[in-house]
Amino acid sequence: MRTLRAIAAGVLALGALLGTGLALYPLAYHGRVVPGVAVRDIDLGGLTAEQAVLVLRERLPNPSGQHLVLRAGEHAWSISWADVGQQYDHNGTAQAAMQVSRQGSWWARLQAAWHSRLDGVSLEPLVTPADPAQVASILARAAPLIARPATEANLVIGPAGVVATDGKPGIALDIEASTARLLAALAEGATEVELATQPVLPRLAQPQPARDQAEALLAQPFVLIADDMPTDTYAEFAADRERMVTWLRAVPEVSDETARMVLEIDETAVAGWLADIAPSLGPERVLSITETLPLVLDALAAGEHQARARIHHPAQRYVVQPGDNLFDIAYRFGFPRWRLEEANPAIDPDALEIGMELVIPSMDVLLPHPVVPGKLIEINLPEQKLRAYEHGQLMYEFTCSSGMSSTPTIAGQFQVLMKEEMAYAQRWDLQMPYFMGIYQEGPDFYNGIHELPILSSGRRLWANVLGWPASYGCIILNIGDAETLYHWAPIGTLVRIYGVAPGTPVYREAEPASEPEAEAEAPALDEAPPPDEAAAH
Repeated sequence: MRTLRAIAAGVLALGALLGTGLALYPLAYHGRVVPGVAVRDIDLGGLTAEQAVLVLRERLPNPSGQHLVLRAGEHAWSISWADVGQQYDHNGTAQAAMQVSRQGSWWARLQAAWHSRLDGVSLEPLVTPADPAQVASILARAAPLIARPATEANLVIGPAGVVATDGKPGIALDIEASTARLLAALAEGATEVELATQPVLPRLAQPQPARDQAEALLAQPFVLIADDMPTDTYAEFAADRERMVTWLRAVPEVSDETARMVLEIDETAVAGWLADIAPSLGPERVLSITETLPLVLDALAAGEHQARARIHHPAQRYVVQPGDNLFDIAYRFGFPRWRLEEANPAIDPDALEIGMELVIPSMDVLLPHPVVPGKLIEINLPEQKLRAYEHGQLMYEFTCSSGMSSTPTIAGQFQVLMKEEMAYAQRWDLQMPYFMGIYQEGPDFYNGIHELPILSSGRRLWANVLGWPASYGCIILNIGDAETLYHWAPIGTLVRIYGVAPGTPVYREAEPASEPEAEAEAPALDEAPPPDEAAAH
């Protein structure tokens, strides 16, 4: 029993001694790091805070040697902590080591100190984080090295045809997202980070609509139609693919809202083609490049493969022969006399001299409108017949009356210049239904085609003499015939008059016996009203 009590007393004494020692243990390391505390593998036990700072400065890596590898696609490079302002916080880390076993209750501190001595405590050094502004600045300088611009769509039109290339996206560094990634990697102590990139889309992803337009145009030749009805000339001139590719070019059209590839037509190149064609028309026809070029350009822009040429005709020269007078010369060339007077203002028309040279104006003065393709009115003076053709097919044939021999209808090439459903000659109080003026007999009045004229009394002139020359220059048609022709022939329709009308007999229209007064009202042919007019009415 005594032995047991002695052992118990010894144990209690030893516990008291140990307890007293443990209680005094923190006090023994006041102002110093308790034993067993290390930062990574750097033992700081027993050191003051100042000594710990010095050791940490010496043993922890230099920020200039701490590197982080940056990757962006195939690009890679490294930066140091020093580049971005990141470094170890030596003072803060030393203070953290000093705080081991110095927090909590007395018993907690005692346990922490004992645990530190027996097992050791390893701390991670504190770090002053990188400056986001420095990181962003470094990335901004690196961005051009990473950037790959977008490839815009392209279209090349050449001898090989249409070669189209679609646009491809490029790449750019996303500086904001990459800054966040880099800061996170530095904070985690990573040695490598993949930067954030973003695609750069091309403004012009596809070469449309130019590609489709060019391919459609080059699918077949472009044809210029030279249809000169006044000279019975028809020709077609084709530009093949090799020639056409010189006319076309693709041009990007970019605005703030849209971007597209448009097809432009080289006016100079097209005009050069027209200049090459022009001599083929011969000396009697002149290809008007200035008038034809816009028609070709409009056709190409609309995706069409043909256009009609505008053709003019040169003036002529005539040397006065014995017995000539100006009216006969004009009539011979198919012009009213006043047109020759207009073209030769320095010549006295009543004093022509043999050998004198006259200008015969271009037939274009009689054809001021574009000739309507495919439609033709022919008037045969010897037969006193009017025939209308469409694309060579006879559409109508009417008996007509032309001008009397004293006021003949001029033979030549004319066209429908104007139309008036009921023309009125105020001076003569004469109505001319379905009037179509075809040439100017004088500067201010027309000869034309119309229905049997109507006197103020309501009676028709010349109803019983159709088929014989009877008018003062106009072409007279029967009731119904003139209306049909009027609606068939648009302005610009070619009117070809040829031959010489037979002599005009003296004729007085017979009247029914039951209407004796009619004879006085219906004038004889040689007492008919003056020339048909469509001047002011």
